[in-house]
Amino acid sequence: MSFLCVGAFAGAVTLDEAKEMYLQGDFAGALPVFQEALASKPKDASLNHWVGVCLMQEGRDDEAVPHLKIADTKGIAEAPRYLAEIAFRKYDFEGAESYIAKYEKALKKSRKTMPEGAQAMIDRIDLAKTMLDRVERIVIIDSVTVDKEDFFRAYRLTPESGSLNTAEVLPEGVEAAYPTVVYMPETRTSMTWAAPDSLENYVLVSSNQLFDGSWEKPSPLPGALSDSGDSNFPFFMSDGVTLYYANDGDESIGGYDIFISRKGEDGFLQPQNIGMPYNSPYDDYMLAIDEVTGVGWWATDRNRIGDMITMYKFIPSDLRNNYPVDEEGLAAKAMITDYRSTWEEGKDYSDLLEAINEIDPDKKVKVGDFRFALPGGRIYTSWDDFKSPRAKELMEQYVESEKNFADKLSKLARLRDNYRNGNTEASAAILKLEKQIDADRTTLRKLANEVIKAEN
Repeated sequence: MSFLCVGAFAGAVTLDEAKEMYLQGDFAGALPVFQEALASKPKDASLNHWVGVCLMQEGRDDEAVPHLKIADTKGIAEAPRYLAEIAFRKYDFEGAESYIAKYEKALKKSRKTMPEGAQAMIDRIDLAKTMLDRVERIVIIDSVTVDKEDFFRAYRLTPESGSLNTAEVLPEGVEAAYPTVVYMPETRTSMTWAAPDSLENYVLVSSNQLFDGSWEKPSPLPGALSDSGDSNFPFFMSDGVTLYYANDGDESIGGYDIFISRKGEDGFLQPQNIGMPYNSPYDDYMLAIDEVTGVGWWATDRNRIGDMITMYKFIPSDLRNNYPVDEEGLAAKAMITDYRSTWEEGKDYSDLLEAINEIDPDKKVKVGDFRFALPGGRIYTSWDDFKSPRAKELMEQYVESEKNFADKLSKLARLRDNYRNGNTEASAAILKLEKQIDADRTTLRKLANEVIKAEN
């Protein structure tokens, strides 16, 4: 029955119309027309090429290869380019390099310029070959298929590791990329997410909660996190310094790759691609590590299952341990063809998986009255933490002064916005408020020292 439907559809569309559909990117619509024409001309170079490209674009690489090889042997110049892409997806980077070199040679012979996408493929091949020499040895304890829409809801993180939220938690009117994940630490006093910049590129931004419960104006994370491409899906380790996120720019081997960066004195340091097996020629994103359970999570669409994606749970190591370069089946380990092959012999992970499943990621975290650091690594978050009545009294003054200080900072930000928008009369008020804020900073430092002295 389905054959008759395809035939009827193909007959209703001419070959010329199918070619136009092909050029417009409607590969699914053009494919049955090309296949019907190919049935009567099985060795036609162009038809084999068109069928091969359509099959490839529909995710049917294995079916596409024989047709593209026929097109290649019959001199279709573009065929090696597509064969290079398929070889790349299969982690046959040497084969991909050979095909793209053949494609480049054909272009030079016909005095044509290398397309930007093909040049990018050369760079991706070089990067992928380097990554394949440094595949990290990790233990993947589980693989789960989840709906791509709100996939991160399947991550079961302890409250101490923070929370992954939709953009619905953002203040009204605040911009966000779509899709994105809003990361909040255990205290829920800051948020980090992706938002479009003036050029519509996605950059990571953050906002901190003020004492009155409002949120400061979002600002991009400082540093070299968005030199190219879109950045998205942020996650901070509990140290508040180590950041994992996804980016699809020049240092990615395909779609989103996962990167790591750390906060320095002047912003975030140069990010590093964390390599394989985490990253692949497809989209890989949202890596999160729960230091309480000792389990990490990341999502990938490398298995190409429609609107579903694969989520891996793994046991991270403190120190990176790579497979030997000459390890048998290294590409399969990078691709994760069988995650159970990463298990330690005789090891049972069922108890750990059961414990993770019992975690309630929506559990409400008690937010402290404040956060005050004392010598020796002590952190006070409640009035009941104080032993000295005098220190508690001084702390009350400190909290009130800090609230007034935050209010002045917010007012200063509004005045500066007005000034930038052409209200030059705000200049005098800005200068006056800046002097007050400098004086308040000194007062706060003195008060903090008095609190510490009284408590100690």
